Amino acid sequence: MEQNRVLIVTGDGKGKTMSAFGMALRALGHGQRAAVVQFIKHDGGYGEVEALRLLPGAEVICSGLGFTPRHEDSPQWERHADVASGGWRCALERMRDEAIRTLVLDEVFYPIKYGHIALEDALDAVREFQQSGGGRVLVMTGRGAPEELVALADTVSRVECVKHALQSGVKAQENVEF
Repeated sequence: MEQNRVLIVTGDGKGKTMSAFGMALRALGHGQRAAVVQFIKHDGGYGEVEALRLLPGAEVICSGLGFTPRHEDSPQWERHADVASGGWRCALERMRDEAIRTLVLDEVFYPIKYGHIALEDALDAVREFQQSGGGRVLVMTGRGAPEELVALADTVSRVECVKHALQSGVKAQENVEF
């Protein structure tokens, strides 16, 4: 039985999501099913999401409300936690669905960092995915990948930010940031 692969794309640089979407696109090009579960990001306005949804065999689930407040005393904290938990349930279903050949968990490290998804639950899910076999692919993205997940992954890429237009006051632009 072919081994399942776990890839992590992390770091402070730009391009983590697009790299992962490229993996999904590659699977679709081979006639396989691919799914993306996005954490943090809300549903709408992202060109890559709209494009992927047009392709047969692709599924994109946006399970976010935008960037999460950094303080537990924020009135929005619980709403973000609930949405992240729902996204995690969707992710687990798709991790166990052998028909989905490539699964992307985009921005999954934020809800882990904030405790909306328990790190131990994520580790258990990745181990279960690895042991199930079948040649499927799991791609996890986001800043600050926990070292425990990095240790489990087969391939890890760190995207470095050398320079970014947003740092100079340039506003986010369609076709570049979304």
